[in-house]
Amino acid sequence: MSIALFIIFLFMNFFILLIMKFVYTSNYSYTEGMLLGVHIPKEHIEDETILNIVAAARRKMNRIIWINLILGTALCFVVFWEIIIFILAYTVWMIAFCFLITYANNSAHRKMYALKMKNDWVVPDQRRKRYIDTNVSTQIGKSEISFNYHGIIILVELICLVPFAIGKSAVISTTMIIMGLCSVLMSLTSMIFHIYVNRHERTVYSSDTQLNQTVNRTMKIYKGLAMLILSATNAVAWVYITIDTLIHCISSASKSRQISLSDILNFKGALVDVSLCSSALYVYIFVQTLAAIGLFAPLLMAQSRKRELLTADTQPLYVDDDEYWKTGYYYNPSDPHVLVQNRLQSGNYTFNYATRSAKIFTGLTYILITACIVWTIGVLVPFINVHIDTHLDSNKLTVSAAIYSSEIYFDDIEEVQLLDELPDDDFVRINGGATDEYLIGHFKSSTYGKCELYVYADSYPIIMIKTRDEVIFMNTRDSDDTYSIFESIHS
Repeated sequence: MSIALFIIFLFMNFFILLIMKFVYTSNYSYTEGMLLGVHIPKEHIEDETILNIVAAARRKMNRIIWINLILGTALCFVVFWEIIIFILAYTVWMIAFCFLITYANNSAHRKMYALKMKNDWVVPDQRRKRYIDTNVSTQIGKSEISFNYHGIIILVELICLVPFAIGKSAVISTTMIIMGLCSVLMSLTSMIFHIYVNRHERTVYSSDTQLNQTVNRTMKIYKGLAMLILSATNAVAWVYITIDTLIHCISSASKSRQISLSDILNFKGALVDVSLCSSALYVYIFVQTLAAIGLFAPLLMAQSRKRELLTADTQPLYVDDDEYWKTGYYYNPSDPHVLVQNRLQSGNYTFNYATRSAKIFTGLTYILITACIVWTIGVLVPFINVHIDTHLDSNKLTVSAAIYSSEIYFDDIEEVQLLDELPDDDFVRINGGATDEYLIGHFKSSTYGKCELYVYADSYPIIMIKTRDEVIFMNTRDSDDTYSIFESIHS
């Protein structure tokens, strides 16, 4: 697992930094009459002060990219030492990185805007105007790539979810249900954004109406393709892991004659818990990585093609609405749109923070992210350097590890066995921790039902205790201590 996590996060670091570099540094060149998101008259773009601000911003951004490349790569090696510490450290790193890169970009934008206002570089004819191209407006909602394809993809994902979600199904897995719902949510979000692009991509760039139509049509095609690739690749990952899991389920359950394929299709048979195969999970993660590449590749191509078309334009139209972007965030009380294109992040979108909806959504998002971080820290910190503690009294055995503990009264014990290793069974984690080093918390087994595990993965033997209500598997680091506990219980 450590090697897989190392490769996944290392690749993700490179990918994120590459995307960030493109998104932010594309504003350092003079595009659509702007530098660093600020409209500057063309005759002033070679001024020394302008060049110094752009050069300083570029140096700062490159410094942030390189520092985070080195730190992010070094951080990935922590996974070989302690996975929990790695997850916590990676979370802190991502928050710090997002803050730094946003701050650097916005501060450069504010310096450029302050310079513009100081020199009064405002063209009255461009100020706060809004151009409408009727030929472009007639194409609202039209695109060569229909959003209806997403409906077919979502239907396939829902069909694959049925075996795990129907109440009478022969198989059940909370993990698979969550993964399936996330897959459907991803495709649904892609479809909504696809519809949004088809309806709102109608910007007027030039007096040349043919150019306006070409640019808007090009952006619709590339962005629609990006959304469709994301949905389709996401669905492929979900369908693959569904088929692999069902095959694994049927194979393992049929040995004990619990269920068959017909049982699954007819939603009957003994209830069987499904555990994800590690190799299938790795394939799933790999395909989802391809989905991310499939999303960003067309978006980057769209921006490149857009710049190419606009560079050749001889009749550009600029709208100087910098006043609404002066802080680096869009705030326009006169604009009813909640979502607008972000001029400071090429190809991205941002909120109009003058609208109530944007404020509510952003506030709820911050609250949700903060709650998730606090919850993650609260759950993961106890699993750092896990130690299984045991305490024997005259009438009971107490076992505890991390945030879990069990009191086993001797009068409740129905059976106790000393096993050479953990039974060859599918132990599905319900609430607990499972790594290469330990299995701690609440699990469920197709053979033993609900179980409590307090097991060091590389230590033997293992004590199995059956009580009236549950089954407990436990051991200690020292095999002699495990033997001693077993003898005390057995006697």
